[in-house]
Amino acid sequence: MTSNVTDDLCKICDGRIECAPTAILLISLVHTLYGHLPPEPDYFGTKHINSDMKAISREDIDMVKFRQFMYFDKIPNNDKREDGNFPIYDFIIIGGGTAGCILASRLSENRKWKVLLIEAGPEEPKMALIPGLTSEFKGSTLDWQYAMRPKKGFCQNRVERGCEVVQGRVLGGTSTINDMAYMRGSPADYDEWALNGNEGWSYSQILPYFKYSEGNYDKDISKNKLFHSTQGPLDVGRYPYVDDNVDVLLSAFNELGYNYTDINGRNQLGFMRIQTMSYYGERVSSYTAFIDPVKKLRPNLDIVNEALVTKIVLKNVGDTVQAIGVEYIKNGTKVRVKTKKEIILSAGAINSPKLLMQSGLGPKEYLEYVGVRVFYDLPVGSNFHDHLSVCLPVIKLTKTATVSKFPEKMKDITDYYTRGVGPLSANFQVVAYIESSMSEVLGTPDIEVRFKGHGSNMYYDRIDMCISLLTPGSRGHIVLNATDPVFGKPLIYPNYLKDTTDERKILEGIREVIRLFDTEVFKTAEFEFDPHPILNNECKYHESVSEDFWSCIIRHFSSPLHNYVGTCKMGTAKDPESVVDNHLRVYGVANLRVVDASIIPKITRGSTAAPVIMIAEKASDLIKNAWY
Repeated sequence: MTSNVTDDLCKICDGRIECAPTAILLISLVHTLYGHLPPEPDYFGTKHINSDMKAISREDIDMVKFRQFMYFDKIPNNDKREDGNFPIYDFIIIGGGTAGCILASRLSENRKWKVLLIEAGPEEPKMALIPGLTSEFKGSTLDWQYAMRPKKGFCQNRVERGCEVVQGRVLGGTSTINDMAYMRGSPADYDEWALNGNEGWSYSQILPYFKYSEGNYDKDISKNKLFHSTQGPLDVGRYPYVDDNVDVLLSAFNELGYNYTDINGRNQLGFMRIQTMSYYGERVSSYTAFIDPVKKLRPNLDIVNEALVTKIVLKNVGDTVQAIGVEYIKNGTKVRVKTKKEIILSAGAINSPKLLMQSGLGPKEYLEYVGVRVFYDLPVGSNFHDHLSVCLPVIKLTKTATVSKFPEKMKDITDYYTRGVGPLSANFQVVAYIESSMSEVLGTPDIEVRFKGHGSNMYYDRIDMCISLLTPGSRGHIVLNATDPVFGKPLIYPNYLKDTTDERKILEGIREVIRLFDTEVFKTAEFEFDPHPILNNECKYHESVSEDFWSCIIRHFSSPLHNYVGTCKMGTAKDPESVVDNHLRVYGVANLRVVDASIIPKITRGSTAAPVIMIAEKASDLIKNAWY
């Protein structure tokens, strides 16, 4: 086995174990049973130079990888049919992620409509379906591998490379590589959207769309017909595997006086063993739920993957701007396609504003600075926000540690492969929602607590307590890379903790969670508070557990929860931050909508996968009603 193969296999496992011979054997078994992650997409055809590329020198091709913007014009066109006309579709969907797959499925239900779905990443690999390997896809070829700008006020233990950014680059998008949590948020979230002028988005109006997609097979949850459905294509349930630590954590919250609740029902406050987008131990992404069952049955649906969209083609028609087509690169060839009805941008809260800006829709002053022709001045890229999380690996386990030896791990892999059970069939499971003294809406949470095995979802002797802020006041922004606006990675300035209330809420959440160590349940299970892993920095010089100490800890151990929203904000025409209206149509541009997490005006209280699915379902109805 070569060193390169060894390195590749090591990336498949939890990434923290030593690559000893027994470990390699274990990883090899996973590799044999489930395949491997695909290589980086080769948009420019540098690996397989076709005859059209012969006019470009080897030096030019090498430079494409580093300065693609300069050599873009040398990439050959192959964007017309034999009759000289551009391929024409009724709808072009940019981004085959969480929202894009749903839109493609719902719109192609009308067999008279021809739909094109363009995705920058590969097809969903079989390995992505394993819940226990979830953490391994972050930073892989299934991820855009972006990073935030390094700042001193947060992510200080990552100061050299900045906070990591996780955005799926694969069919299914982030729903293929996320933690699979199904959390709708609070009814108050959507009522606030409506109160701010977004008619049609109150909780009572969007609840049917949550239920329309949901196929909940958990009998304890699905019996509540007011909030849940068993008929939708998206499987929702709980993992079949539960280790002893899950029961300890649930019992400890009960001892503190919190109630077991359905966080997707009437009352969010409390704790539960989470519902997930899974089916008996296997991930269910928007691709597996909405596209995979129909892709071979609908000749009116075309899917092009590993294709990088470079521009939405805009045209001035009188006093208006009209979206008429899309340009993308695949295998070293530029392709242009046109639309008869609409272009729908579903590239996510980072790539959707990026593509709008590089197409000429965005803040005029900055676009002119980077040399992009401006079609319409819009506040694209502002209002960026996310749930900031502080993960502390302070729960040390003794008798309930799940660390296993090599033979047990081999058995776990074969058990999962043959019966779909065991540690590989689960991810984190315990979540609690807490209301701080600074909550803006009485009876709604502003702190989320989740627990993860430290270093591995499967085999661990320490648990991370992750305290996340559900209602951040801080706002950041995204701008194009001035050096290379089209192919350069966007510059992400999150401005975490800029609003001082954010840190105070997180600190209150930490103090509340620390109370778990006083419970009899923790003491009986021998859950020990071990601060050593969080003291390997200057925080140890502060007075023990003082406010300054915890403030230092928050700055060091804060990290994104990867629920990015807001960069193409939905709002009224009077709102200076709005990019789309309540029908998700881009202001100032005809035939162009944005449908993904970027339109969320204010983040929901929980992971955003379920809200994005709801948004796509509602958008599908809005589009159908507009064109029937």
